[in-house]
This record gives sequence, structure tokens and C-alpha cells, in this order.
Amino acid sequence: MLCESCKKREARVHYTGVINGLVEEHHLCEICAAGIQDQIGGKFPLHKLFEGLAINTRCPECGLSYEKFKATGKLGCAKCYEAFGNELKGVIKGIHGHTQHRGKMPKRGFPRLKLKKDIEELTRQLEQAVSAEEYEKAAVIRDEIKRVREQLELKDRGESND
Repeated sequence: MLCESCKKREARVHYTGVINGLVEEHHLCEICAAGIQDQIGGKFPLHKLFEGLAINTRCPECGLSYEKFKATGKLGCAKCYEAFGNELKGVIKGIHGHTQHRGKMPKRGFPRLKLKKDIEELTRQLEQAVSAEEYEKAAVIRDEIKRVREQLELKDRGESND
């Protein structure tokens, strides 16, 4: 498919815009797509999508090339995530702003779930600090775990207002 703007190069960037309920699909080459940054208010960093363009990696499981992934936007199998891991991190971070899946949490139970996740993360950090023999850091993390556990206990008893 040719770029709808210059009609010279192959369209590699496909995006859908919704303005006042009107859906518009656009197919642009990388050069023309970089030029629309100002039109969309600079909120979507398109340049992040093009980091590492000259990559010739192939998935060992399904044989999908990174070039084919860039053209279609679809991975071939679960092993593609490992094969293209470094390249995908940049693309995913450029789109989502982070590379860690956060998922959805129910609003009603969110405060308790967040505290439990915080305790898990702090416990992991504590183990790393102890194994690295950073005992001062471990003591600070231990105190933070204690503080978060106290907050969780308050939530369980219904004594916290947040």
C-alpha cells in the first residue's frame, strides 16, 4: 500500500484517528508520518516507533523477520517476544510509556491490592539488598515493608479513610 500523503513510498505507519466521533484511517510512509507530529499535538511520540529500523532479526520458532513484523504490526508466535525483545521494548515503551503490564484492578479492592503488590515488590528489593550485602538499604526497605503492612492492617480493619 502506498503512502496516502506522498504516494511514492510504501505505507508502514497505519493509524486511526477519531475526532468528534468521526473515524479516519491513515496510511503513511515513515517520512510523512514523522511530519504529522505537529498535527496531532505532539502527544504521540512517533519517532519512538522508528528506533532500530535496520534490524534483521528472525524468530527461531516461526521464522518471522523483524522487517515483516514492522510491516504487519503482528507477531508470529510467543517466541517472537523473546527474539525481538530489545526492539519491542522500545516500541512498546514509545506507545504505552512503560514496559511493565499493569492490568486493570477493581476500584473497590484497589487500595488493598496495591498495598499487597507494594509489599511484594519491597520484599523482592529487600532480598536483592541483602544478597548484595547492602544492609543499610535493606534496613530502610524493611522499615518501609513494616509501614505498608500497618497500612494494610488498617485497611483490613476498616480504619483507613484513603
